[in-house]
Amino acid sequence: AMACGLWLVTTRVAVHSELADLLPEGTTATQRLLLTQVRTGMAGRILLLAVEGGEPDALAQASREFGRRLRATGQFDVVENGTQALAKPDQELLFKSRYLLSRHIGPDAFSADALRHALEQRLDDLRSPLASLIKETIPGDPTGEFLGILNDWSRQERAETYRGVWMSGDHSQALLVAETTAAGFDADAQATIQQDIRKAFDTLPGKPASLRLLMSGPGVFAVEIKQTIEREIWWLSAAASTLVGLFLLASYRSVTLVLLSVIPLSTGIVAGMVAVHSWFGFIHGITLGFGITLLGVVDDYPIHLFSHLNGRSSPESVIRSIWPTMRLGVLTTVIGFSSLLLAGFPALAQLGLFAVVGLVSAAAVTRWVLPACVPPAFVPRDVSRGIVPALAQLTRARLLVPSAVVLAACALMWSDTPLWQTDLASLSPVSEVRKQQDQRLRRELGAPDVRDLLVIEGTTAEDVLQRSEAVTAQLEQLRVGGLVAGYELVSTYLPSRRSQQARQQIVPDRSTLESNLQAALVGLPFAPGLFAPFLDAMEVARTQPLLDRDAFHGTALGMKLDALLMEQQGRWTAVVPLRGVTDRSHLNDVVAGWAVSGVVYVDLKEESNRLMTAYRDRTVAILVWGMLAIAGVLAVGLKSIKVLGPVLLPMLSALLVVAALMNSVGESLSLFHVATFLLVIGLGLDYALFFNRPEGTDEERARTLYGLLVCSATTILVFGVLACSAIPVLHAIGMTAATGSLCCLLFAGLLADKELHVDA
Repeated sequence: AMACGLWLVTTRVAVHSELADLLPEGTTATQRLLLTQVRTGMAGRILLLAVEGGEPDALAQASREFGRRLRATGQFDVVENGTQALAKPDQELLFKSRYLLSRHIGPDAFSADALRHALEQRLDDLRSPLASLIKETIPGDPTGEFLGILNDWSRQERAETYRGVWMSGDHSQALLVAETTAAGFDADAQATIQQDIRKAFDTLPGKPASLRLLMSGPGVFAVEIKQTIEREIWWLSAAASTLVGLFLLASYRSVTLVLLSVIPLSTGIVAGMVAVHSWFGFIHGITLGFGITLLGVVDDYPIHLFSHLNGRSSPESVIRSIWPTMRLGVLTTVIGFSSLLLAGFPALAQLGLFAVVGLVSAAAVTRWVLPACVPPAFVPRDVSRGIVPALAQLTRARLLVPSAVVLAACALMWSDTPLWQTDLASLSPVSEVRKQQDQRLRRELGAPDVRDLLVIEGTTAEDVLQRSEAVTAQLEQLRVGGLVAGYELVSTYLPSRRSQQARQQIVPDRSTLESNLQAALVGLPFAPGLFAPFLDAMEVARTQPLLDRDAFHGTALGMKLDALLMEQQGRWTAVVPLRGVTDRSHLNDVVAGWAVSGVVYVDLKEESNRLMTAYRDRTVAILVWGMLAIAGVLAVGLKSIKVLGPVLLPMLSALLVVAALMNSVGESLSLFHVATFLLVIGLGLDYALFFNRPEGTDEERARTLYGLLVCSATTILVFGVLACSAIPVLHAIGMTAATGSLCCLLFAGLLADKELHVDA
């Protein structure tokens, strides 16, 4: 079975490191939208690039060549640095559809006076430095609708320009924005793209050696997080395994024992990985990192067996004598972790399934396999009986437990540190320096923040586009008033069918248009017949099919429309990324005051925090029910409600004290602290059950106590290593479990009743 399991792990089990894989589906439409944006949204696909370390002229030259190379890779929907032009297919489609897309077409747009004014503007354009770019469009578009569309779109760009490329305000950095074809949280694809970006930069012709490339954005963070998780998993596993092995060797002075303890441990980890992969289709790196915590829990089972070996009884008879107590501890721990399967959060469900299967497998191997592997008459080491009176002395100080509980309660009530962590961003291993760099580049570029969105919903795409047009004026007022620095509205790129039809109706018939054009041309130096393409195009525009999102399929604009306008469960939604929001509370009030149906402001950070808080509250509720179930199982297993006190009180006291200790060092409790409390519950029950287990002789009791000390020490070692992790989730688990193990052992010893007979 172990060979099959190892084969599955090495050949079939997929280990993922993308944080998006651990996110839930969400319970509300807003939450589902949030999680969709996190996984595949446009804001998540944006990479912010900066070239620094040279003179402005060198930076500008490098930016132009760098941008050209990136566009040629085919890995980006858009690469912008101030010099970009639309691709040929996009230009042709926009030019053909200019009279449907232009918002400048009004009732008198094609009167003789309006045409005269437009033609005079074209003459001015021909005298400008841009004449070579404009000249070829004038015969087919004398009113400048195509250029007007491009100007409307270019208003999204806010970066300062130097020598035709974007620059930071002090001209120390050339700036670029790239929108990847891959989702921002697809870490593997993002890693490949970023590697190609660095290669393109390093091979720029004539690049000064002093130039440096900076990259930021969700995709960059996703790659860094994945690399951090993979790196942390291996060094944490190696460090914890080494420390536990050395400690067991020092405690029992037996290499055989250390090797035997690997059997239930490795079985539990392999079984847990296979179970999680079978259920979810993959196992996450954080789940695998949590799996090493089984070193500190599963090792308790063989340690209990080894501690009770005395050379007089066979390993089979020893395990039979301690199995009722061990079985009750395993059962209650499994009940606790089973509650995570009901939390509805994939991260917790994976942790719960891994722990349940791993614990059960390791316990079963310890019970039925390990005794057969122990050499005959094997005795790890003699244990001094002096440990028994030491425990008796310890129980005289049992008042320390209620004192610690009272102090912990007071500390929590008067602490300045919030009890609960509501900022999901605090769980990210990305450093503050990298976050600040990202914000600085966003300010320089005017790139949309991944936090602020306007959400427009409707039953059809047409409803959404009409509502988008309805709020255009209000959004422009917000921009002018400084409440937002900018926005990206889907109707800017794709007007509603109603607007397109209205523009078609404005286009006059050919004879009327030709008459107005002749009147407008009087006295102007344009060649006769120059505007025949214009007359033909207008004739086509009067009857051409209206545009929808599908018309732009396969173009860069189509990709942008797909990111801004989407369908979910039969309803259409448009997202409007906002830049530079100065007052989120006021913005929320202003948008609510518009009274436009289906339009709301969403602060993704606050919404994600509410999402995590909801799952935390649900997990806490499940935890409470799980504890009640554990109490019921203990009452049945111990055959008495009266004896629950010495078993449950140490664990409950430890939970409160651990929460207070975490709070006192400035750590607020997160969803993952709550999950780790289940582990503390399991440890506390295991220690308390064995502390209160009836022993026939002082030698047996000494062996039990020594085994408990070794169990606790290995747990503290493992979770102490985990507490050193740079990943906040694993750090939280490690700190909570290490502190909890120490408190559980101490409190169980203080409250132990050596006269209590527990028949489990």
